Amino acid sequence: MLKKASGILLSVLLMVSCSQTGQNQNNDISQLNQDSTISSKSKFSKPNVILMESPNQNDRPSGVRPDTIILHHTASAAEAKNIGKFFQNPESKVSAHYTVDRTGYVVQSVDDSKRSWHAGKSQFQGRENVNDFSIGIEICNIGDNKDPYPDAEYDSIIKLVGYLMTQYNIPAKNITRHKDIALPAGRKDDTSESFSVQRVLNGVHELLNGTYKPTIKTEKALSYPDFREVKLDEKLNLKEIADSYLDAETRWEELLLLNPSLNEKSVLQSGTKIKLPLNFKYWEQLKK
Repeated sequence: MLKKASGILLSVLLMVSCSQTGQNQNNDISQLNQDSTISSKSKFSKPNVILMESPNQNDRPSGVRPDTIILHHTASAAEAKNIGKFFQNPESKVSAHYTVDRTGYVVQSVDDSKRSWHAGKSQFQGRENVNDFSIGIEICNIGDNKDPYPDAEYDSIIKLVGYLMTQYNIPAKNITRHKDIALPAGRKDDTSESFSVQRVLNGVHELLNGTYKPTIKTEKALSYPDFREVKLDEKLNLKEIADSYLDAETRWEELLLLNPSLNEKSVLQSGTKIKLPLNFKYWEQLKK
């Protein structure tokens, strides 16, 4: 519970920071759109994407356009194409508009005009059903506060967010994290605290001002095991564990393969250690 309270406090502080920073950045967007000497099309053309359309989508409510960006982490060691493949399976029942790989390439699974299934039960600025009016961006990362977010990944996120902000006139105060909108509060932990939303906001601000100069260090590709072990913070059943730690309750059966002492009715107490998959090896095994 202490961890949850700390997370909520950090979320509040982040929202205040985003709101304050967003006032200036929103002015930059307005100036960009009005200044005839700046070509928004050349500066903010849509980043190159790999299209991997997901069936897990539907129409937005009539007349609703996206005005909010929700940042997630994938809770996986898998690359973006594997995440895209998972979203293509109707049995997963989840999707996001975009997934940004550690190396910087971007997969698009749902068109911006459509409603992707990324936020679940949620509320933002007094509005429920955040999927209706948001664009979801998945960021490849385990989400354990140890797995690094490479410079190339940040660079692609900044350029994608900058494009979306100018394309749909989204203010910086409407860029937030899944953990800040999920209901009930504390249900989600993405993005991890090791991800800097402020770095994204600063980068977008520089992008809008024409001063953005990314420094991208060459980073060695990391190797990951098939699973990791975590200690639960609270009492949860398998679907709740899959929802909280794997971002998809449909993945609960994978927990049975990794933890043979469990069954589908298992309820684990706070402090219990459990193995979680870091790729889709077990998902694919179940779907054969």
